[in-house]
Amino acid sequence: MNRRSFIQMLSATAGACAFPSIASAQTLGLNGKTAPSNRITLGFIGVGGMGSGTMRAAAGNSRVEILSVCDVDRGRATIAQEHVERAYAPRKQSGEYKGCDTTGDFRKLLERKDIDAVVISTPDHWHALPVILAARAGKDIYAEKPLALTIAEGRAMVTAVQSAGVVCQIGSQQRSSSTFQRAIEAVRNGLLGNVKRVRVGMPGIGPSGNRARLTAPMPPQTPPADLDYDMWLGPAPWAPYFAERCHWDFRWQFDYSGGQLSDWIGHHFDCATLMCGVSHTGPVAIREAQAKFLTGPLYNTATTYSFTVNYASGIAIEVGTNHRQGVELEGTEGSVYVNRSVVEFSTPQLQGALTPSHGYRMERTSHFNNWLDCMRKRSTPVCPVDDAHRTASVAHLANAAFRSGRTELRWDPDAERVIDAPDAERMLVRTYRSPWQLPV
Repeated sequence: MNRRSFIQMLSATAGACAFPSIASAQTLGLNGKTAPSNRITLGFIGVGGMGSGTMRAAAGNSRVEILSVCDVDRGRATIAQEHVERAYAPRKQSGEYKGCDTTGDFRKLLERKDIDAVVISTPDHWHALPVILAARAGKDIYAEKPLALTIAEGRAMVTAVQSAGVVCQIGSQQRSSSTFQRAIEAVRNGLLGNVKRVRVGMPGIGPSGNRARLTAPMPPQTPPADLDYDMWLGPAPWAPYFAERCHWDFRWQFDYSGGQLSDWIGHHFDCATLMCGVSHTGPVAIREAQAKFLTGPLYNTATTYSFTVNYASGIAIEVGTNHRQGVELEGTEGSVYVNRSVVEFSTPQLQGALTPSHGYRMERTSHFNNWLDCMRKRSTPVCPVDDAHRTASVAHLANAAFRSGRTELRWDPDAERVIDAPDAERMLVRTYRSPWQLPV
């Protein structure tokens, strides 16, 4: 029996044996670690930045085993491979571990039958294709936010994941943060009464140092020998290579990202939608939209912005770089402010209140371990792909409003179409560079 069959067997018997979210004693080796036959095998696609951090943490997690790393930057792939090999050195010496290979093409990694799941940490323009093809290959998926570069990509990703029945966790880790969970549970359990006002403060920074001061045209550069630049571009429009637009700095160019807005929409705003019970749907309008943009030869995303997101339920969420970083929610019975380090309620009674045992409760575990638990149980993770799609769509709509010069956009969340604004609708469309195509 292979590992995937084993995981599916566990799912089928979970109701009868109440399989726990942490491996039971029967599935542990004598040393207290997960037995080799029960480890979930992983491949990593993208091992710079967030991918590197997640990979290093996973290498120390006894519930998983890393078999392959993929990156279009051979230097980064080699560094990741060496880290994995060092982490597993004792097991490799004993013959228990066969080794970690590298590739620059994620499709080769997805062809491997011995890999159960993949972790995708690529630039935003490279989210859709790996997720869709991983789902079609039957791999469970952990993918970084924002879900996609476009709304069409996001919908295709949701369809692929749901059609394949794979477990897909999106990396909006604040859903697994103790401060945000406490605030979310308080609001969802009615401790603050009815929601009156919600404000979300997000960062608006751009590139740092000399990159931020670039104003004059620059001569194209030669890509490093270790970087497959054509593969790095992938479905994005062809552009000459500039080190200042690759790796971390991809985020400030609309060809590859939606700026700091699309990066952070999956954190503070995402948690606000979960608080208000609207994470499962899209808005009906973006209003009061305004932004200022980076200017110069390389970057063009928004540095400051503000807008209001209106939902059919009556919920309105104010978003902007002009608000205090985090989420502020005012209810008829009190208010709360939460960020990554604090959760502050308006009264001592609310500050000391406990989540009702029978009410809305969130699982207390890390974001990554929640994904592993859901793989074992074949259940829905804390940040499912459809929620992540609805969250990312708000950033795409706001950017479309900014770029088309509109202060308001009306949106049909069921048809996922802009209403009576063809100029803004065009801002939502991306054409893939040949030979890449978005699977539908």
